[in-house]
Amino acid sequence: MIEVLTKSKKQVMLKSILNLEGAQKITKREQKEITGGQIPPDGECNSYVILSLDEESCKRYNRNYRPVYIGDNQCSIMTAPC
Repeated sequence: MIEVLTKSKKQVMLKSILNLEGAQKITKREQKEITGGQIPPDGECNSYVILSLDEESCKRYNRNYRPVYIGDNQCSIMTAPC
């Protein structure tokens, strides 16, 4: 009975998430390819750093870091101010 309730709650949560704008279900293979978020590298205050990111990942980067896709899987970001 407990397992049935757990599966039911997971299904309800999944449906709620999939109802969010822009949400989509991904395959097991796609799930395995996800490596998580990224922490901006250390650098001098307000300096630009080049990260290896595809264009879509670069555009999703936190806007506070002023991400700019510069082509060839490279994304320029600004490090945090001091």
